[in-house]
Amino acid sequence: MFKKISNKFVYFFFFVFLLVGISTFKDYGISVDEEYHRFAGFYWLKYVLSFTSLEELKISTNFKFNQIKDFTLPHPKDNIYYGPFFDMPMAFFEVIFKIDDPKNYFYLRHIAGFIIFFIGSIYFYKLLLNRFFSKNISLIGTLFFVLSPRIYGSSFFNPKDVVFLSLATIALFYCFKVFDKFNYKNLLIFSFFSALCLSHRFLGIFIPISFLFFYFLSILSNTKDLKKVSGIIFFCFFYIIFLILLWPVLWTGPLESFIAAFKFFSDHYLKINILFNGEYVQSDRLPFSYIPIWIFISSPILYTVLFLIGYFYIFRNFILNFINVKEGNSTYDLWNNNEEKKDLFILFNITCVIIYFITFDIVLYNGWRHAYFVNIFIIYVSIYAFFKIYLKLKLNVQKKTQIILTLCYLIFILSKMIIYHPYQNIYFNSIFSNANIHKKFEVDYWGLSGQKFLTEILALEKNKRPIEIGVASWLPLHRSIKMLDKNNREKIKIIGQEYQNADYIYSNFVSEVDKYNNDKYKIPANFTQVDEFILDNIKIYKVFKKNN
Repeated sequence: MFKKISNKFVYFFFFVFLLVGISTFKDYGISVDEEYHRFAGFYWLKYVLSFTSLEELKISTNFKFNQIKDFTLPHPKDNIYYGPFFDMPMAFFEVIFKIDDPKNYFYLRHIAGFIIFFIGSIYFYKLLLNRFFSKNISLIGTLFFVLSPRIYGSSFFNPKDVVFLSLATIALFYCFKVFDKFNYKNLLIFSFFSALCLSHRFLGIFIPISFLFFYFLSILSNTKDLKKVSGIIFFCFFYIIFLILLWPVLWTGPLESFIAAFKFFSDHYLKINILFNGEYVQSDRLPFSYIPIWIFISSPILYTVLFLIGYFYIFRNFILNFINVKEGNSTYDLWNNNEEKKDLFILFNITCVIIYFITFDIVLYNGWRHAYFVNIFIIYVSIYAFFKIYLKLKLNVQKKTQIILTLCYLIFILSKMIIYHPYQNIYFNSIFSNANIHKKFEVDYWGLSGQKFLTEILALEKNKRPIEIGVASWLPLHRSIKMLDKNNREKIKIIGQEYQNADYIYSNFVSEVDKYNNDKYKIPANFTQVDEFILDNIKIYKVFKKNN
């Protein structure tokens, strides 16, 4: 086996990881959804405070709430089923600490999002350690988890998808703890984090459902597990209690509100055009291949290859166990031990989730961000394959070669993430990274490059006031002004598609209309391209200047 690493080395790794995040969180620009999430945070803070007598806090909250006018998504009162786990505490801290400068309250959100992802990475390490009993394997798996460029970058500005991924990681760890030791303590903690997942995103319902399904499978092959039914009732009871406490929308009429939430997420979507594989497709008519292709092109190749190998091995074990089921057998038929049960649990979840996304016409936007939590399963299965391959190698030199090659690849991914910084969220793997990728897939759909563009325009046009900027894309560029220094915010005026009045036009190629058949964002003939931002051979934006 590996030469064992010490706990101190593990602590050092996580310390360095935390230090990197704390040192760089100010490098990230504002994403298109962050103003909405800030507004939603104050909406829910107002609601919760309405049950209290904290009048001074109410006044401050109402003042900030009424100041926010600019957000893309519908009003929170029309989106009440989105959970407030992240947004409401951020609003509370903004009020308590009297954070008034836009730059600073978005920095607060960025560092908080990263810290939640950091905690999630610790629990992912613990999850792998629980399964493989090896610090070395667990640390390599955590490196896979952390060095997932798109997810790492999004952890700073995506308060829905990456926060959900982190919460799901914690919940799955405590699910494994229940598999190990079925007691009330583990069930209570598991019920809390499972409820927290669902309160944040409705997709979190997959965790308790799959857990209860596996309990049902266990009693089919071992009736002695019927004795655990009191524990299952305990879990369900506290799951419901925690869900109601953590999800304010359930405070009035829990059952009716839950059913309404289910209907909302089944039918609710924003119908727009999405650039996918070179064609504009309506968001409610995406092909079955949408999620698999996005995962494949924007994940490191090694992770995908190992995942396919690991999936084959786990699925094969399941089929063999299923074929060899013996009637009346006193042991579990579908798994031979607790480790196989955990592997099958992961396999079951990722299979069901992918089938759900593919076959139920789920409306998706902006790559596979809605399915980022699937990366937990992808990396788990990848590390399973890594471990199995290692065990099958007979010579020490072969084992060392496997480790060295894997570490070299991880160093390569790390170097890519440094090159992309702070735009790791636009990462495409080496097979698909090219100058024309923006013509096939959406690249900077979060709009993070807007801050860089505005900063460079200010440096270029030092004496002009104001600098009028047209926008040839579906991007609220004016929000990026909030991330500039206070004395520079008045120097720029964003005028949208009023190109005749613009000094410059910015385009990051993102469009809600079919640009091949719609001239909404067509650059006028009296503008000439003067700049473009290319990162790792990927075009992120272009700049056009009006001819003199």
